[in-house]
Amino acid sequence: MWVIAHRGFSGRHPENTLRAFRAAQELGVDMVECDVHASADGALAVIHDATLDRTTNGTGPVAAHTMRELQALDAGEGERIPTLQELLAAVDCPVVVEVKAQAALGPLLSLYAQDPRLKDRLWPISFAHPLILALTQRIEGLTAGVLYAGMPVQPWTLAEAAGAKILLPALETATLEEVLQAHAHGLYYSVWTADTPQELARAQEIGVDGVATNFPDRLIGGEEVGEE
Repeated sequence: MWVIAHRGFSGRHPENTLRAFRAAQELGVDMVECDVHASADGALAVIHDATLDRTTNGTGPVAAHTMRELQALDAGEGERIPTLQELLAAVDCPVVVEVKAQAALGPLLSLYAQDPRLKDRLWPISFAHPLILALTQRIEGLTAGVLYAGMPVQPWTLAEAAGAKILLPALETATLEEVLQAHAHGLYYSVWTADTPQELARAQEIGVDGVATNFPDRLIGGEEVGEE
């Protein structure tokens, strides 16, 4: 089962910062997960929200600021908002990138074009499945995933329609039957977000291929699953 550090090792460090990503890699996770929004000047800013207020000392939309302005902000404990390129340079493991909005699509396609090898370690996912389709149609062999909430009748069709290889449901709706259906259709099945020992144990029990967690230490060399 892949251990995917959700927004980096965000349970212990400021989310979506280089400190959190490096700490996750040092722990030994299989992958780190991040979120990107496009800045006013077309850079890929690693930040979850469309606005700055929750995770930085700034205010207003991310898209209203240049990358230079964004990087002048405090993203928690003196950390700053990194670019996706800075994240890729900071860690060696695969990076799962959630594409939050249409504006990030162009810069992301340009990034893949600049370095075709990125398709092997930069895996895009999104709730906006047309964005994933736009990527998989242009980049042959790309490993991409579709996020979804709820319980679609035939979830594997979501991935097939977008050219994706991974189904990414919420843990609370995940079932063993869906895992088996995904595998029968040649897909991976990875859940979000499991943090408590009970949630992590359930993910293991139903045989998912991956789990996104804010506390990867609870699966790797730290707390035992099943303990608080």
